[in-house]
This record gives sequence, structure tokens and C-alpha cells, in this order.
Amino acid sequence: MRLNLPRLLAIASLVVTCAASASPLSIVTTIKPLALIVNDIAGERASVDVLLPTNASPHDYALKPSDIKKIKSADMVVWVGPELELFLEKILLTQKNALQLTNYDGMPVMYYGEQEGHDDHDHHGHDHAGIDGHIWLGPEQSKVIAEAVREYLARKDPQNAAEYKNNYDEFVAEISQTQQVLTDNFAAIENKGYFLFHDAYGYFESAFGLSPRGHFTVDPERKPGARTLVTIRTTLQNKEAQCVFTEPQFNPSLIKSVTKGTGVKLVELDPMAQDLDLSTQGYKDFLLSLGASYLECFQP
Repeated sequence: MRLNLPRLLAIASLVVTCAASASPLSIVTTIKPLALIVNDIAGERASVDVLLPTNASPHDYALKPSDIKKIKSADMVVWVGPELELFLEKILLTQKNALQLTNYDGMPVMYYGEQEGHDDHDHHGHDHAGIDGHIWLGPEQSKVIAEAVREYLARKDPQNAAEYKNNYDEFVAEISQTQQVLTDNFAAIENKGYFLFHDAYGYFESAFGLSPRGHFTVDPERKPGARTLVTIRTTLQNKEAQCVFTEPQFNPSLIKSVTKGTGVKLVELDPMAQDLDLSTQGYKDFLLSLGASYLECFQP
């Protein structure tokens, strides 16, 4: 029996191609909440890794050599943009595998100072201008993030484009339903004011009609001044706020010092989804966890 060498080579090539297409895409996201969205859209078609540890802040993270290797070897890197992860600007703006979300067409970005309650008084004199990079905290923005991911995946893996589209449709329906649940929950409580550790939650608060009394700092890299701390403490002593939110990524000692003796409630608010399981939970669970923290603040 004679072997048909060209035919054998063609079959071997087909086997290699099928094996390659069957292997999951390698995707890196800068932060865990973005990974939750990517997982919801990609499903089992991708292996998603998170660059930053959940106890780290993208405001002051320093890249390690292993991070750079991870970025360069990934099929896709999802980041917010230089408005948030400035430490990635040089490397990702030259990477063809990078998806920047703040410049995605149709992304409904907000600008510092335009949100209700985010006025000059709340900023305590700091110059905090430009695009608010915390887009993953907004439910409507999450839908556009999901669309950007779906579009990128469909181009990268066209044979599974229909599956990505179905996952996206389910995501939008699920998030819309979650938005309604949270809207109903917030309508049933009275918001008497609260303070945040830093100015990060404008997208979430705008979506649900919430407004803080102010922030300890507009940027975690900046320590609040003495005048700001005195103003906050006076407000708390006058019982003009229901709670103060801490964040697990930052040391709460300053907040505890300012609130000591005021009787105000301290509630943890986690913008990085530290306690969520990436393998079993999705972005819906992240929204619900944020909502639960706010509701805990407002409960007597």
C-alpha cells in the first residue's frame, strides 16, 4: 500500500489547525471586575488571568517582569486606559493585542466634576479633571465593556462568534434585571449621606441616584489635608452622615482615627471584587455586592 504523502500532510495540517482552534484563548485583564465581564462573554472559550492582585490598587501599581511577560504572551489584554492604569500606557499603546475601553466607540464615560454631588466642595480644592476611569463600576458602562469584548472575540475567533453573541445578550438581560432589583432596593431606603474613602463611585452612584457628602481624598495617592479631615469629622459629629466607607485595598487607620467617638458606622466597599470567586461568579454578583454595601450603610 502506497502512502499519499501530500494527503497525509494535509490531514496533519488540518489536525493541528483544529487543535489550535480548540484551545482556549489566553486573556489578561488588569483588574478582577473586568475579568468577571470577560468570563461572562467568553465562557469556556477563554482562560482569563488577572494582572493585579485584588488587594492592590491600579492607581499606584508597579509592573513586574512576570507581568510584562504575561501581557506579551496573551491573545488579548483588556484594560481601562491611561486614565486608570497609567503604569501600562507605554507598553499597551504599542501592543496589538490590547483592548482599551475608555476609547471604545460608544463608551459612556463621565468626567470628574459632572456627577451630581461631585462639586468643588466635595473635591476639597484638588484639581481632579478629565475622564473618570472607574467605568467598570457603572452597569450601563459594563454593557458597553461586554460589547467591546464580544466584538474583539468575534474577530479573534470568528467560528464561535454566535456563542459570544448569545452570551452577550444574556449578560445584558441579566444586568438590566439586576439594575431593576437594586433600583427597587434603594427606593425603599432613605439616604442621609455618607463619605467615601476616595472619589471612585460616580458611575454606580449616578446609575442609582446616590450622592455622597464627600470623600477623604479624590486620589488614593494624595493624603487628605487637615482642613478636609476637620470638615469631615465635624459633619460626622453633627450626625449628618450615616456611614463612612472603607476600602480593603487601603489602610483604614486614617478613617478610624477621624471617625473615633462619632458613633458613625464603618462599612467596607470593595471596587476590586476581592471576595468574589472568578470561577463561579459573574459581574452581576459584583453589582449586587456593591449594592449590599450601600444598603448596609443606609440601614439603621
